[in-house]
Order: sequence, then structure tokens, then C-alpha cells
Amino acid sequence: MLPLSHLALGKRRCVRNGGFPAAASLLASSLVFAAEPKKVTYEDDVLPIFRDNCLKCHNPDKLKGDLDLSSFSSAIKGGGSGTTLNAGDPDSSQLFKSVTHTEDPAMPPKSKLSDKEIGTIRQWITGGLLQGAGSKALATNKPAVDLTLKGAAIGKPEGPPPMPGPLSVEPFVRATHGTPLSAIASSPWAPVVALAGARQVVLYHSGDLEFLGVLPFSEGTLCDLKFSRNGKLLLASGGRGGHSGLVAVWDLAKGERVITVGDQYDSVLAADISSDQQWIALGGPDRVLKIYNTKDGSLEHRIKRHTEWVTAVEFSPDSKYLATGDRNGGLVLWESATGLELFNLPGHKGAITALTWRRDSEMVVSASEDGTLKHWKATDGAALKNIPAHPGGVLSASFAPDGRVVSCGRDNKVQIWDLAGKNLLSPAFKGDLPNRVTFNDDGTKVVGSDWTGTVFVWNAKSGQSLGELEANPPTLNERVRREVQRIAALATQSAAAQTKQLKLETDTALANESLACVTQDLAATQALVATQALVAASTVEVRPATEAPPDAAGSPPPPSPNPGEEAQRLKAAVEELKKQLAIRAKQAAALAKDSATAKSACDEATTKLQAAEASLVKWQAAQQNAKSSTAAGKGSKLSRGTE
Repeated sequence: MLPLSHLALGKRRCVRNGGFPAAASLLASSLVFAAEPKKVTYEDDVLPIFRDNCLKCHNPDKLKGDLDLSSFSSAIKGGGSGTTLNAGDPDSSQLFKSVTHTEDPAMPPKSKLSDKEIGTIRQWITGGLLQGAGSKALATNKPAVDLTLKGAAIGKPEGPPPMPGPLSVEPFVRATHGTPLSAIASSPWAPVVALAGARQVVLYHSGDLEFLGVLPFSEGTLCDLKFSRNGKLLLASGGRGGHSGLVAVWDLAKGERVITVGDQYDSVLAADISSDQQWIALGGPDRVLKIYNTKDGSLEHRIKRHTEWVTAVEFSPDSKYLATGDRNGGLVLWESATGLELFNLPGHKGAITALTWRRDSEMVVSASEDGTLKHWKATDGAALKNIPAHPGGVLSASFAPDGRVVSCGRDNKVQIWDLAGKNLLSPAFKGDLPNRVTFNDDGTKVVGSDWTGTVFVWNAKSGQSLGELEANPPTLNERVRREVQRIAALATQSAAAQTKQLKLETDTALANESLACVTQDLAATQALVATQALVAASTVEVRPATEAPPDAAGSPPPPSPNPGEEAQRLKAAVEELKKQLAIRAKQAAALAKDSATAKSACDEATTKLQAAEASLVKWQAAQQNAKSSTAAGKGSKLSRGTE
């Protein structure tokens, strides 16, 4: 609180300056000065400390540990083991651990900074690593929630399947044309499939193929997608080639990003999160395997073993092992907890394009540009099976829950295999070079994409096509326009189906009436035949002695009918009626079948129309919500501006 003398001084100056505004300005400036402590920045406070104590070893000419502290950008960049500063969290920052001598390497190595200097560095990190007085604080990489679980989360989680919570259905990017998908991932327990779209992850329900929403990845191009083994988290890696890269993890139920690790200088081509959710492993063009701790985002292991770009990274379901592959065909099995190499798995003569583990963690399958799928035993690194799957190169492979493997390759085929290497099924693929495939959560469907970015869904038992998904989802405005057009087309189809059904029902009714008439005629004729036969059998033929007399008009009597001829006539009539009955019955049955088919088509058209109308209502509501949110945002900005 300001002393009364300051307030009195402000009042006297107000009178001298001719009004209240001057005094108010003075008072406001005094209040701000008293309320806000001085910001600690790199340029004003931290660089002088580094200059006096650190720059002898950490400058552009002498990069001890590949760390340069002579400029703000290089200090934030970190050293050979990755970033050393975590904005907002000094206790998890490696540089702070080093200057406090709580962890090696100690800085400076032969002495220790004063408590005041250490306090300044702590304030700088806590304040968000400000470069100058006018800078904005950097975002922290510390996870928003503790991801660490007790034990491996490899089984189905309790409760309902882990489905995504409310997501944005308005795409963050609407690409002008389709591009090849770099990744497709399927939840292990829920009917959810994730597609690597243009700077966004696109999520679909793998049951009804409904669009669920998008998760933004503004940092660049997506390269890899993985669900956690319990299905509650989704990991994405990528970045900008030759510039930057990282790994992001979302909590699906909340639709929120909970951790970001990596801070690479090139795109992250492959990454995975262990089932106990303690580790994130990543690799890329720098040929280095890096393993980060999810608790604080710190780098635990930096392993230079691969001789080419690291192209595949996957933990075993029980978290014991980590398999990695590179562009030279190099394949290594590691111990996850220690980062120690267990087995070098030789044999591939082309780039490793995919790694996939069986659910029991006893087997890993590697896919390669050499055209083969190789099965490996995790406990001893033994080669179990070599499948010449796709001449020209295997581009993707994935295990099903029951042990089947689906793959695709440069022979333009999608194949499903058993563990013995037998080809079980080849789904009908009509796209342009399949490049990614996976099973859905229960293994009943296969989801795959081609080089144009088209995503297909097949029945995993019959190979029948079930539909397509859009990796480049339309905007809400486009969706509304689509539904309006679809409703108009479906309404026309429904009306035509109803007209056809009505006509067939009428024709069927007439055919049934005609059939009934013929049936009655046949029955009557057959009754006459039976009566005549009965009369003929019981009557004794008597030959008349004289001709009968003429009638009163003088006309001779009609000749008596010949019983034999009448019987023949009636029998012929019966046979003709039987033929007519067969024809009419066949016609009536065909019309009844056509009528049933028409009714089914009419019901289907009506159902589709109703679904389209419901979909239109849903997208219109989403569109209105988006407009309301935009308007509210503009109103909030306007309000802040007037203040």
C-alpha cells in the first residue's frame, strides 16, 4: 500500500497541473511500480552471469556438450542431449540442476554460483525464460497431468471403451488436394481410428465410419501416430524437415494436449509411448534414438547406434522392449528401462518401413523395402519367419488382436497373413499404390490408404469394401452444402422407390387375383370331370327303338352328347388351366419378390434420407455453434479494446 505522503504529493501535483488526469496518471504509475516486481530476463540478468561463469566453455567456438549459452536462441536450443531448459519449471531443467550441482555435469565444474546468481536463474526459468523486458513467456513442456501409471497398462481398461471427448469438427486445415498419409493408427480397445491429415489428426468411429473431429498439429507435417496401450492417449510426431520436430500427446477424453517432448532440429519420423507411460522414444534424420521421461519431459537416453535415418520405433506391449529400425535396414532391440542394446537383428536389405508387436510381447514383425516381413522372437532375438510378402517393397504392416498381420506394398496389394506366412485374404484394392494399413480394435476391419490420400475400409473376413474415410475433412459450410445436395438426391430416389413399390404392389395384387380366378376355374372344371366320371360309371346305356318325336315347333331334337368326347374336352380344359395356373403362379411369385425388393429399397432410401436429414441438423448446429463462438470472441476483443 502507498504511503499517505505519496498520495498527498499526487494531489498537490494534480492542482499544479490543472486537473485530475495528471494526478490519476501519476497515482496509476506509482501503483503499477509498487505492485509489479522486476522481470528477470536473459539479456539484462542471466547473460551477465553466463558471461562471467559459463561462456569460456559454452560459446560458438568451444561447444562443450554442444551447448552454447552466448545467445538466447542457442541457450533455449540446448545441447547434444536435447533441451536443457523447461519454461516454468526450474527443478526439471537440466541446466538448473547443473548450476546447483545436484546432477552431473556440474556447472561451473570447479566452483559453484552464488546463491543470488542461482536465485536469478531460478526466477528466469520460473518466469517463462524471457529474452527481454518486452518478451512473452515461453510455454512449458511439463505435462499438464501426471501420465505415469503403476505397472503396465496393456489390458483393456475398466469401464466403457476410451472414446474421444468433445473435439472440434471444424478442420484446422482444408488442403486443396489429397496427399499420401504418413500414418494410420487404431485404438486397441475402442472403435476409433486416427489419420495423419494436413497439420491435424483426423479421428473417425471405425464402427459406423462417422467423423469424430480433429486435433491440431500446427508444428508441421505429421509423420507417425500411436495410441497408448490402454487407448486413453494419442501420440503424434512430426515437424518441419531440416528445421524442427517434436512429439505431442493428447488425452483423448479431454481432447487436450498433455505433454510435448523432443524439441528437435528436424522432423520426428517415428515415435511411441511405453505402456506404463513413463517413456517416449523417438527417432528421425539425425540417426539418434532418444528416450524421454514423461514425468518432466527430460531426456533420459541419447543413443547413437543407427547408421541412417531412424524410420520405425515401437515399444513392446509390456514395456520391456523397444524395437527400432532405420533406412539402411538396421534393426535393433533395446531394453526400455535402461536403453541397453539387447539384440542386433540382421537380415533386411532395405529400409525398415514398419514395426508391429504381437499383444503378448513375445514377437515383433518388421516390414522392409526389401519386400519381406520378418518375425522375431523378443526373448533371444531369433528369426522365426521370413515372408516374401510384397515384391518391390513392404510399405506398412500391423498386427491384429488375434495374431493375424495385415500388410501392403509396392505390388499394389493389401494382404492378410497368418503367423505361418499363409496368405489368408487379399481385400479388393482399387486405389493408387497402398501405403498404410492397420486393423481396427477388434480385428474385424482393415483400414488402409493409398498414394492419393484416399482411405479405404474393408471387411477383414470377406475383403468386401465397407466405405471410405476423408483424411482431408470438409469444412462445416461444405458439409452443410453436401448434406443439402444429398438430401435432394435422396428425396428423388425415395420418391422413385415409393412409386415403383406402389406399382409393383398393384401388379402383384392383380396377379394374385388372376391366379385366384384360374384356380377357381380349374377347381370347377375338375369337379365337372369328377361328376361326369361318376355318372358314366353308374348309368346303363339304353339304345332307343325309334327316333324321338319332334318338338312342338317341329324342330328335331338335338343330338345326344357323346360322353367320351365330353370327357376328353373336359380333360383338355383341365390341362390348359393347369398350365395357366403355373404361369400365373410364377408371375405372381416374381411380382411378389420384386415388390419385396422394392419395399426394401424404399425403406433403405427412406432410412438414408432420414439419416441425411439428421446429419444436416447436426452439422447446422455445429455451424451455428462455431459462428456463436466466433462472434463471442470478436465481442470479447472489442470489449477489451474499449476498456
